[in-house]
Amino acid sequence: MLYHQHIPVLTAEIIDLFRPTPADSLLDATIGTGGHALAYLAASKPGGTVVGLDTDAKAITAAQHYLAAYQDRVTLLTANFAFLKDSLMGGGILVSVASNPSAARSVEPEDQSAPRSKVNRSTSDCLFTHILFDLGIGSHQLDDPTAGFSFQSDGPLNMKFSTGERLPASSFQCVNYVTQRLGHLPTAYELIARLSVPELTLIIRTLGEEKYAGRIAQAIKRHLPATTQGLSAIIAQTVPVHYEHGRINPATRTFQALRLAVNRELESLAVALPQAADLLTGNGTLAVISFHSLEDRIVKQYFHQSALSLVTKKPITATPDEIKSNPRSRTAKLRAARKKPPS
Repeated sequence: MLYHQHIPVLTAEIIDLFRPTPADSLLDATIGTGGHALAYLAASKPGGTVVGLDTDAKAITAAQHYLAAYQDRVTLLTANFAFLKDSLMGGGILVSVASNPSAARSVEPEDQSAPRSKVNRSTSDCLFTHILFDLGIGSHQLDDPTAGFSFQSDGPLNMKFSTGERLPASSFQCVNYVTQRLGHLPTAYELIARLSVPELTLIIRTLGEEKYAGRIAQAIKRHLPATTQGLSAIIAQTVPVHYEHGRINPATRTFQALRLAVNRELESLAVALPQAADLLTGNGTLAVISFHSLEDRIVKQYFHQSALSLVTKKPITATPDEIKSNPRSRTAKLRAARKKPPS
């Protein structure tokens, strides 16, 4: 079944920030179902181009469908942004542009079952005018019970963005050890089944910023739920009745922690940002939309420590109207930095 088109956040702000022209190119490192890319292509008619990556092959299929009107200006690739340069080179994008800028070549995605599209870039230097990361999880993934991301529908405790078996090493040695013992990247259930209470507590406290991490970890290990709603029910029974004064679901932070651990999202972001900066043209802009403090901290620190120039001294957030129409945008923060032109 085709993913529904995810409603992207801060789209108007992204287009206003980038101000794309027909000569510009966008690397969308998290293209999802193509919402931001669609706006970029419309704003950069008739020649602006987009290279879109996503680790979820089903998202790439959906993006190909929703961006069909611009197919001659779009290249799609199933890939994890942690391996940005390798993926672009492996897909033939960097090589083909460098060796023959005017040639259109087929791109071989990492997942051979994923759709193929063509490279049609006018630039001759393998670099992008704009690069965008829209972090976190899309509504199309939350709405898929089989993916195991949401506590609002029942499904297996999976939480893997893709079936691929390549991710950066985890910053938690216990996760690396479980991966080594299993011989494959673990699902959320495989993690909770094999981690000790102290290890699980550390992950929930660190990646979920959950103050009840200890008691939640003990309850999880005692019951070992295999489904999303099973896990959600255990958490609800474990934390105080008036958890966070009812502002968020008691399972929110634990689900976030497990998802981040399973997909190594923070580790992937940390290694992707320097690669993205290398792929920018002089005066090119790197923009990142984050949804929680852990992501935002990594982006903020990298921008301040890198050679990039800050475009946004403070993060851009959604307007009240956008939050009303798209509640997911409530926690979104957009930061951007620009590459200095060569001297």
